[in-house]
Amino acid sequence: AAAASSQEQQPSAAAMADEQDPDYGLDANALAKYTEAYNIWDKQQCDLIPWTPDFSGLWRSIGQNPTEAELKEIQSAWASDTLHFRLDTFKKICGSDNPRYIKDAIRPEQLIEAFKTYDKDGTGKLSVAQLRYVVQFYGDRFDEAEADEFIAFTVAKCSEEGTDLIDYEFLVEELMKRDPANV
Repeated sequence: AAAASSQEQQPSAAAMADEQDPDYGLDANALAKYTEAYNIWDKQQCDLIPWTPDFSGLWRSIGQNPTEAELKEIQSAWASDTLHFRLDTFKKICGSDNPRYIKDAIRPEQLIEAFKTYDKDGTGKLSVAQLRYVVQFYGDRFDEAEADEFIAFTVAKCSEEGTDLIDYEFLVEELMKRDPANV
């Protein structure tokens, strides 16, 4: 009877992991950043934030740049039957490794190297058409409206006068100026 009783009392592996790591694998800096952002978005200060519309704003406020599909994926995985989420849930999402939702910031050098892939003649330039194709068909694909907005920004800031060529190193500099934490 004692053996059966001890088996019933043992918590699950997930519960034990949560007890051992109440911060879900987040370091102190990340935990402070995410908690501060959550508390700012918790307008009623009642530890409840609505998934719609506030989760997307909170997620972006911590330096993430999700697509609508990524936001829906997170919400469907974590929302269950609730319309709100708590700080504890938010920390679990931020600390999740399977799947990993937090994306590391992209370094300027990484973007330049990615653009070089499409620069077949090595000039350091891409045409507007090439750039539009890249953002709409590779990686985190832009929809038509996002592509239009990006191309308009790019042409206004980075196009060579009288051509449709974009200096992609200059484009990366402009993107970093626009949003240094979240290219």
